[in-house]
Amino acid sequence: MQAGDRHLNFHETRDNLGPRPSLNAGDQLHDVDSAADYLRCGRRLIYRLVAERRVKFTYAGRSLRFWQTDLDAYLEARAVDPIHPPLPR
Repeated sequence: MQAGDRHLNFHETRDNLGPRPSLNAGDQLHDVDSAADYLRCGRRLIYRLVAERRVKFTYAGRSLRFWQTDLDAYLEARAVDPIHPPLPR
C-alpha cells in the first residue's frame, strides 16, 4: 500500500460515515472562559463538568471548546419546573 492509497482510503471511509451533521448558522463556539461567562459560573465548574462528562464538549487542537447549543442543552436539562403554577399579578 502506498501513502497515496492510505489518503484515498481515509476519504473513502469518511464518505461511508454518512453526511456530516449540519450546524446552525447562529451556533457559537465557546472556549472555557466564554463558556464560564455564558453559564455565569467559574472556570473551575466548567472543568468539573467536563471531567464528569455532564456537558458536551469538543477539542480544537488541545483546547476545550463548547457549542452554544450544547451549553443551552445543559442549562435546559438542569431546569426545574415549579411545583405550583405562578401566582397571578
